[in-house]
Amino acid sequence: MKLRAIIVDDERHSLETTALLIRKFCPDVEVIAELQSPIDAVEIINKEEPHLLFLDISMPKMNGFELLNVLTYKDADVVFTTAYDEYALEGFKQGAVHYLVKPIDAEDLVESVQRVKKKLSEAKASGINGMGLKPKIPISSLNGVELIEVDQIIRCESDGNYTTIVLHQRKITVSKTLKEIERQLIDFPFFFRLHNSHLVNLNQVVKYIRGEGGSVILTNQEEIGVSRSKKMELLEVLGIN
Repeated sequence: MKLRAIIVDDERHSLETTALLIRKFCPDVEVIAELQSPIDAVEIINKEEPHLLFLDISMPKMNGFELLNVLTYKDADVVFTTAYDEYALEGFKQGAVHYLVKPIDAEDLVESVQRVKKKLSEAKASGINGMGLKPKIPISSLNGVELIEVDQIIRCESDGNYTTIVLHQRKITVSKTLKEIERQLIDFPFFFRLHNSHLVNLNQVVKYIRGEGGSVILTNQEEIGVSRSKKMELLEVLGIN
């Protein structure tokens, strides 16, 4: 599953360059917003709740440190990007996972993303494996919270503000968007978006049928179409030439 990222930089050239480098060298990161105004960024970050935030420090009206302080959403891992390396110490005091000096080096960028992935994986492992529990995600219901075993999930299908989770023996419809379910499954890279409305467990894929985008057959014999934009990435992940 891809990490959802937002870039904030008041300089258009730097903003576009960072986005280009991410798309070229970090295929497991999806840039969902590129923003020049830190004031506008606050609202969008709080709304979108990204996993990763590439944040310039020196910006007019509101610098990067001030932006972090006013956010209500505090769970994004932060990578500071700036031309001034004297901000490095303060950046790490603010909880940054990495610090990139412009012009950004591709290897440093990749390392920053790997740090975030490692941090997320270790947090998940310490919370689950240390207790001998199978990985589960919490799903709210009218009577409480149901814990769903991750490996029992075959696919998740969007229906507006609702999502249907298809398990081996039953289906559950929850009042969460597919985006919200995808965030809950961020630590399990075997979940893959075939297109806007379907997230599938690649461990449940038994066959790929070739076509314009193609489709996959799942263990429950359902056939799900693949968008053209996702086809090559899916084939690469599945090891199909």
